[in-house]
Amino acid sequence: MTLSRLFLIVAVIALSTTGGCGMPHLLYGKRVAGQVVDAETGEPIAGAHVALLWEAGIIPTGFTGHNSRDICFHAAATTTDAQGHFDISGWWKWKTYNVYNVDPFVLVYTKNYVPLKTFVEPAPDHRPRERLHERYTLKRFSGNVDQRLDMLFWGLANRGCDYGDESQKSLFPMMQTIHAEARQIARTNEQLATVRIIGELAADAGLGVDLDKPVDDAKTKAFIKEHLR
Repeated sequence: MTLSRLFLIVAVIALSTTGGCGMPHLLYGKRVAGQVVDAETGEPIAGAHVALLWEAGIIPTGFTGHNSRDICFHAAATTTDAQGHFDISGWWKWKTYNVYNVDPFVLVYTKNYVPLKTFVEPAPDHRPRERLHERYTLKRFSGNVDQRLDMLFWGLANRGCDYGDESQKSLFPMMQTIHAEARQIARTNEQLATVRIIGELAADAGLGVDLDKPVDDAKTKAFIKEHLR
């Protein structure tokens, strides 16, 4: 069993003891649209990956409240068009996770640029609302391979949406592209190890890993062989 698989199993146990189960209630997200541009020139960036992660802390219940943790309960992603525009539809679903509806966390990634990781600015009343004029600026990347791999892994490839069910599959195109870039630049054993972990995380997204079921390492390996080589 790999280390990442062990982390997933531990996460299931933690969720089950922090109010993750209960009566179904409505979780939802509002439509988000906008444009991705170059920070220096203002020119639109085509083909950039834009991912939204809806994540919130589990509402404390009883004596377990001090152990409450954040979970990602929905994900949605797309790529920008020729003018750098993106549009991600609203959604809703009934779930038993005891969390509040919140605005999403944003990831924006494309090759040759520093990934953007930011929260959508909350509304004054902290209720989710449509955001149709978002503008995300990306800075050109200048650095070495280790710095780039750190950017690709930490807070980007390793973030995921483990409790997003089928919605996490929307992250796979971005994860697949991150993996391809990492493979292209990695040379040392340590760098290649990072690539392998990114591959596992990409497979988790592509398979829509269900944390309520045993992790199938063989299925993961087969997916990586088919889609990430």
